[in-house]
Amino acid sequence: MKKLWFVLTLTGLFFIQGVFCGTTPPVAAKEFPSKNIRWIVPYKPGGGFDTYSRAVARTMKKFLPEGRNIIVTNKPGAGGQVATSLLYRSKPDGHTIAILPMPGQFVPQMFHKTKYDVKQLTWLGTILNEPMFLILAESSKFKSLKELQQADVVRIASTGLTGPEIVTPITMEALGIKAKFITGHGSSKEAALAAMRGDADAILFTYGTNRGYVKSKQFKGLVMIGTDKRSDEFPDVPTATELGYPQLEDLGAWRVVAGPPKLPKDRYNFLSDILMKSMNDPEFTAWSKKSKRPVTPYDGQTTEKKLTAIIRQYDQDYRELLKKYIK
Repeated sequence: MKKLWFVLTLTGLFFIQGVFCGTTPPVAAKEFPSKNIRWIVPYKPGGGFDTYSRAVARTMKKFLPEGRNIIVTNKPGAGGQVATSLLYRSKPDGHTIAILPMPGQFVPQMFHKTKYDVKQLTWLGTILNEPMFLILAESSKFKSLKELQQADVVRIASTGLTGPEIVTPITMEALGIKAKFITGHGSSKEAALAAMRGDADAILFTYGTNRGYVKSKQFKGLVMIGTDKRSDEFPDVPTATELGYPQLEDLGAWRVVAGPPKLPKDRYNFLSDILMKSMNDPEFTAWSKKSKRPVTPYDGQTTEKKLTAIIRQYDQDYRELLKKYIK
């Protein structure tokens, strides 16, 4: 009887020890997030990155514990490098994440010493892999892609060769366009206005940015970059692949969500999971359709795999080309 009592008592102790020492989910994981999560946007309010961030964050709140929220914070500067550096230095506890343009944030570290290393960031998921859209101002003396390719010089207005616009020099070289880049515009809108005034001929921004200019007849759509499918809105605009430039098919603008390096596995799983749930939530998909803001949701593992391949491509195939443009 005493032996039986001893066995039962010992079994009870092991059970209690198991409960408090790891056979159930750790207490830290249960309590996460212990405060609001900060979502960093590398650009000013009102742009595409900001719009997507606020829509996703609004939906993500549904999957957080009561009393917790996602606080969107805009940290513009240096073509996104300010925000990327801030994320990189953040405490890896899951309470700071950011939306970043890729591969745009990798290119600066190819040629300069940066305060971050994107290869060390924790990729939580992808919101959108968006095509780029080359469009020609109606005020330009040129009227077609062929004329641009035959011209001695074509003026391309841009905000700078950073972020999604890093594909601009690669595109121009591939298409055989002798481009003169007019940079320094404060926004894509300012660059578009410069072209409308006649100070430039064309612009190359994301599809979401440029579609409105084409619909309003202020610009003419020339070619879609970073996709093998024509747009339903502009079925007459060919893709670069169709025109014989398949190397441009992978040059889309990635809007990815990342955490700092060395993010614990439980935090990574939680954040990647609720990000995917949010992008597939009926409320969010309804917003996406109504606002004509498409999404191409990928989880963290898929995002990491795809970005690793893209970074390798830039490092190996585009380094020498970009040397001419990255100062």
